[in-house]
Amino acid sequence: MQPKLSRIQHGPFRSFLYRDYRLVWICATSSSIANWMLKTAIAWLVLEMTRSPVLITVAFAVFAIPSVFIGPFAGVWSDKYSRKKLLVIVWIISCVCSIILGLLVLADFQDVWLFFLLTALIGSSMPIVFVCSQTYIYDIVGPNNALNGISLWSLGLRLVGAAGAIIGGFIIESSGIYLAVFIAAMAYGVAIVAVIAIRHVDAKGDLDGSSVLDNLKSGLSVIKGSGLLIGVVILAIIAEAFGYGISAIFPILADVGVFGVGAFGLGIMNGAFGVGGVLGSIILAGLRTLERLGSLLVLVLLVCGFLLLGLSLSNYFYIAVLIIGGLGLVMASYDTLAILIMQRTAPEGMRGRLTGVLVLTFGIGPAGHIALGFMTDALGPSLAAGTSAVIVISVTLLVFITIKKLR
Repeated sequence: MQPKLSRIQHGPFRSFLYRDYRLVWICATSSSIANWMLKTAIAWLVLEMTRSPVLITVAFAVFAIPSVFIGPFAGVWSDKYSRKKLLVIVWIISCVCSIILGLLVLADFQDVWLFFLLTALIGSSMPIVFVCSQTYIYDIVGPNNALNGISLWSLGLRLVGAAGAIIGGFIIESSGIYLAVFIAAMAYGVAIVAVIAIRHVDAKGDLDGSSVLDNLKSGLSVIKGSGLLIGVVILAIIAEAFGYGISAIFPILADVGVFGVGAFGLGIMNGAFGVGGVLGSIILAGLRTLERLGSLLVLVLLVCGFLLLGLSLSNYFYIAVLIIGGLGLVMASYDTLAILIMQRTAPEGMRGRLTGVLVLTFGIGPAGHIALGFMTDALGPSLAAGTSAVIVISVTLLVFITIKKLR
């Protein structure tokens, strides 16, 4: 019995030995199902209503834009207030907004801007969920198991996200958009129940009674004083804008003008991205430790650039699906590496604030989504993907050359 327990304690799923980690994982996976279903549903809804590549990418952008304003503050709030209460509040808001969205779709409401507003309200929960989850994981499993805990968290998000995207596409095709949105609301409800059951007592950060703005400035000063962290933030902006951002033109690729595979094909494309992320997370979860994280981050983004180039040249749907799966794999690696660098570098009591600065890039990224929309409108999806590839490769090489601490 003892050898078996020892294998579990040192195996790839060792973080699941912690009860509260399991609950954090359930929260993350439930909300991931909801997010992917909503993204697929809203993208297809906007496509049906407007047929506009620009507005489709705007739909993706408004999901992430709140991170610009909330992301840095989310880190301070995570260090200062109860993470459990923060998560309960934001998931209640997401659940209610999803129910309203479903009712509007069911009533055949045609004002796309109201859909954007509700989507933005749901998206406002993302930076808070991200920061609170990461600080919870690091506190619960400890620094020695942080790589494993973060990788398994990422694995859960992508595993159920892939299923959520594929099932969401099937539900939209067979039963309608409204049902996918209502199921997303139910998934947010599961996350609320799971987070209420967490027993872990938050470790209070070194906030010394200062204002939220002052504590935000202290987090930014740490970033400013570290060449490594500056490099990570720049690379994160590129990854969010063009690595994750490429998913904003998946509806265009799925439409009749390109691959012609419909909503179910869109679900397969989103699902392939999620499955690739699952494979990347499994690989990282099996590792004991990683060194030279900066160099690995650069390598991951270079591979991302070349995969985008391959996507731009692909004329066959299933080859494109394989490339999209590869993009999911490298983006999962980017996620884990960037988070781990931030968590390892942060002074004690400031992990929330530094992670909050990383979340800021989630909101800056939509500028890339919208740029992709205009490029797609003017050049077509293939040239838009190729331009993205050139930007990712060029900026990554420039950052690697100029910031020595990334090597």
